[in-house]
Amino acid sequence: MRRLVWLEFNIHVTNVLVSMQNLYDDVTTILLDLVKPFIDEQRSRFAHWHYLHEPDVCRGRGFCELRLRFEGESANLEEIKNTLIRNLKEFSDKTSLAMSDDEPLGSHEGCHGSRNATYMGAQSEKFGGDWPTIVEIMQKGSEFALEFFRLGRNLVENRSLQYGRRDRPSEHPYYVHLPANEILVEP
Repeated sequence: MRRLVWLEFNIHVTNVLVSMQNLYDDVTTILLDLVKPFIDEQRSRFAHWHYLHEPDVCRGRGFCELRLRFEGESANLEEIKNTLIRNLKEFSDKTSLAMSDDEPLGSHEGCHGSRNATYMGAQSEKFGGDWPTIVEIMQKGSEFALEFFRLGRNLVENRSLQYGRRDRPSEHPYYVHLPANEILVEP
């Protein structure tokens, strides 16, 4: 059995966190207009993928990033990275929502958001034989989230689509925020 490797690419969301709804709108646009078409186009080049919506390690408090992770063969992942950088540049030129690779703190390859690090992915020491199933869960959660967001674009009422708020349990969101993050909670 061949050994697959991981690529983590961190896409910095341009805007500082003004409101959860603004952040939600920006992240949703990046996911649907950049990430989903990219995943659909590149699907034959990777074995697994998932994304996380996380605080931005490079820029600190008030900023966020999308971490895209791909598992596959090294040559394919290098091509994925190069294509993603090109697509990100075109997307950021059109929308100004994501930072392209040539900016001082622009989007980059990394590990848990840290620049110049390689994401190893293999968590067998922590999760044992469950790791392949966990990866599958994260991929399915990410793909379900993209489908939810695609459907959500059809909603027109102001409060029909909301960012999920973990800090206020009394406010029940109608729409689950990024299910890939909510389904799987690491110990």
